[in-house]
Amino acid sequence: MTLKFFLLIVVSTAIQPAQAPKYDLLWRPQSNSVMAYKLRLEIDAQPEKFSFLADLDSKVLRVKPNGDYDVETSVKNSHVKHGLHDEPINDSSKPTVDTYNHLGHKIASTDDDDPTEESNPALNSLDSITDNLTPDKPVGIGDTWTVVLQPNAKLKREAGKVVYTLSGIEKQGDYQTLKIVYKYKETEKDVPLTAEGYVMVSQSDFSLVRLEGTLKGAKLSADPDFPNGDATLSLIRN
Repeated sequence: MTLKFFLLIVVSTAIQPAQAPKYDLLWRPQSNSVMAYKLRLEIDAQPEKFSFLADLDSKVLRVKPNGDYDVETSVKNSHVKHGLHDEPINDSSKPTVDTYNHLGHKIASTDDDDPTEESNPALNSLDSITDNLTPDKPVGIGDTWTVVLQPNAKLKREAGKVVYTLSGIEKQGDYQTLKIVYKYKETEKDVPLTAEGYVMVSQSDFSLVRLEGTLKGAKLSADPDFPNGDATLSLIRN
């Protein structure tokens, strides 16, 4: 090999563009890890906007040998605001333990609500969006993928579809995050719930750092006295 040819190889190798990183976005939880969040749900009700605020504490109880894991979630310091009123809510409910498979999909829950009772579509949408954002293969910045959601009566899930786009890397508080934009729509209702917004996950372990979303067409409760209207949902890690 001549020196000239050798130098050409070295130079051409050096100027090759670096491969853009790919991410599987799969959270790998550790037993006994704890995460705390601020939850805010605002309903554009008439004549006054209605807000529900609470602290959420999530603890990974255990990670099983097959990769499945249990997460206990407690709701604390909850209260509602409407107009000039700010009313605390008695936090008497037991923590909920949800079981997820190794892909992060919820497969069981101890939620003891009557399964025939109409549930809160806003919180179900949050679950559907965050539980299914793992793509089939690693994605890079700018990539888009679609998840079709099957109905699940046990988990109070409606049939739907979510389109995700990994939009970039952003700072959120003390966390360096990957930002994932989503568009969600129920697919088997005459008046479907739709939602769009973004999810931020930690770049280090893909745990949830932030979720923001705007929901339209949501009936938020079967109680006729409960306010209804378009809503915004926010979940931010402390």
